Amino acid sequence: MDLRLATPQDADRIAGLASAFRNHLERATPTDAQFRTSVAALLESGDAEFYLAEADGQPMAYVLQRFRYSMWVAGLDATIEDLFVTPEHRRKGIGKALIQFALDRARGRECLSVGLDTNENNAASNRIYTGLGFNAFSRRWQGRQLFLRVNLPVSKE
Repeated sequence: MDLRLATPQDADRIAGLASAFRNHLERATPTDAQFRTSVAALLESGDAEFYLAEADGQPMAYVLQRFRYSMWVAGLDATIEDLFVTPEHRRKGIGKALIQFALDRARGRECLSVGLDTNENNAASNRIYTGLGFNAFSRRWQGRQLFLRVNLPVSKE
């Protein structure tokens, strides 16, 4: 297995994996075309990196990590936005290796923290995350931190 930073030449491979992730989540959107556009834009943005896991030149998994300045850490903060391993390659340590690769890349960019969101019932991913030191506990509030989301309607102007 090879782990590496993706390049713009990998856009179609990443979009294909993202489409497989969408299908795994039983969603209809984004479309394949939207993924291709988004992946290309993110690869060019400078504030996002994709990491690929491959075997014999075939993509098996990816991570998308975003970077931003945070006033709460007074420095760079990273967010792992996606981790997807194709079903036939799960339970082989690929996801853990990719998350470790993402953590190493964040350290290399001098990030002071890395966050992510996941579903509490996603046991396989949560084992990876907690095994690498991620946690949801807030000492201040003596409870779990929550990541909440609202989808905003698109303006039809």
